[in-house]
This record gives sequence, C-alpha cells and structure tokens, in this order.
Amino acid sequence: MEPNSFSCVICKKYTIVFNYGIVCCNSCKAFFRRSQTAKTFLTRCTKKNCSKCRYCRYQLCITAGMNWRTLSQCDNHLDTIIQNLIYLDSQRQERFFNFTTDWNLSLDELTLADSVNYEQKSIDFQHDHTHWSTVSHITAIDFMKRLDFVKKMPSADLNNLIKSNHMQIFFLCNAMRSYCANKGYVCYPGGIDYLPAALASLFTENPKILKRYNCSLIISSKLTVPSQNLVSQYQRMYSSTLLQYCLNTYQHYGPSRFTDLLSISHIINGTLESSSQIVLTLKYYQPKPQIKQLFIDILNSME
Repeated sequence: MEPNSFSCVICKKYTIVFNYGIVCCNSCKAFFRRSQTAKTFLTRCTKKNCSKCRYCRYQLCITAGMNWRTLSQCDNHLDTIIQNLIYLDSQRQERFFNFTTDWNLSLDELTLADSVNYEQKSIDFQHDHTHWSTVSHITAIDFMKRLDFVKKMPSADLNNLIKSNHMQIFFLCNAMRSYCANKGYVCYPGGIDYLPAALASLFTENPKILKRYNCSLIISSKLTVPSQNLVSQYQRMYSSTLLQYCLNTYQHYGPSRFTDLLSISHIINGTLESSSQIVLTLKYYQPKPQIKQLFIDILNSME
C-alpha cells in the first residue's frame, strides 16, 4: 500500500504517521496522550452513534488498538525481551554442553512433550557425532518451545511451527558456536564432523561439496583486514544514506521501507545460493565440463 492511501483510523484525515501502534494523525495522537495522562476521568457518553465527544473519541482510539507507553517504558520493554532471549539461549547452551539424553522420540513426540529428560554427563562420557547431533536438535527445539509466544499456540500450530523452523534454529546455533570458537567451518565441539560419516563417505571423490556445505554458515572474507575495514566503512555510509532517504521520503514508515529494500539483498543471496547448488551438482556429475574458460572460472568462483 502506498503512503498516500493512508488515513487516520480515528478521524479519517489524511496522514502517513504511525503513532501508539496504529496509523493516526498527530492531533489524535495528542488527544490520546492527554487522555492517558489526565487526572480526571472522561464522562460517559449517552448519545447513540456519537463520535465527536471526548469519551467516544477515546473509545475509538482504544478499539482501533492504540497502546500507551512512555519512552522509558518502551526502552524497558525492549530490554526485557532481549534479556529474556539471552537467558533462554544460555540455558540452551548449558544443556548442550553439560547434559545428554537417551530419548529416542519422533519429532512429533518431542514437540508435544511437556519437558525433556536431560541427564548430567559423566566424567568419562564419550562424545561422538550421534550425541552432539541429538542434543543439538533437542536443545534447539526445546529453546523454541520456551519462547513466550510459542507457549500460547495450539498443539497443532506448535507442531507445524517447529517442523517448519527448527532446522533454521539448529543451523544458526551451530554456526554461531563454531564462529565464536574461531572456526572457519561448522563442527561440533572437539572438532567432530558436523555431518555423519555415512554421508561424508558418499563424497570421497569430490570433497569440495562437503567443505562448501560446512563453511557456508560461517561468514568469512578473502579480503585483507584494511580492505575489510574499507568495505565496512562504506557499507555503513550507504546504509545510513539509504535509511535517511527512507525516513525523509516515507516519514514514520521509513524504517519499514528500509527493511523492505534490504530484503532485496536476501533475495539476491538466496538466488545465488540456489545457483551455487546447481553448479555443485553439475560439477559433481561433470567435473570437467567442455565449456569456455570464462564460464569455468565463474563456476569455480561459486564454489
């Protein structure tokens, strides 16, 4: 929807401003703020279909979804959300490193289970791929189930949500752990291979495919440090310029528009990733394709 199609949901006047959770003009914003901070209560209206008196106007604000928060309350709310996520992730990491489980449940059973039966590792516990992979998946699912909004979902929706998204959490957790351990590739603690040996054995003739898979989740750069700093400096400059343009052009919808524009890069990266998978498949079946050198170089650059 274009900005010029918006109107205040309270008084219907033209506006592109977003206040207190809804699209409303600055006049209605000021009215709602005064109503919230006033020390006297509004007198209840007895007229039918009235929308002009202060009481009915205030009721329209509430019905439309206006939500009063001071700036400090917003900051505290944001801080609470972040701290809660940090706490949940610290619990996930503690269980990942220090506990194990002998559960052999299906994904549906694990999703619907009230709790996970974790057991403290013994001193002589033998770590292998099966152990790390099991606890990695289980702790990722357990993390999702502990999120506030997930707790409010029906069982069927919870099951579908976890089936559709738990692998993203699984990949992210393993990638971040490997990155923080200064690894250039994804692996489990102790350098244990991220992929099972049975799968790795299928690619003995072309190990580059597995190497690329293990490294794709770790963001690395082939640039020197000065060049990395230079690129980073200009990225910030261009991002700042784009954000300022969006704020000037779309006003309160500027941040949303800025996010939409940045999402284009994700689409492009996704297309590149899909193309890279096709290239890897091609090179697996045709290691030396009979094509021009230019195309060979391009294919090699996509590994």
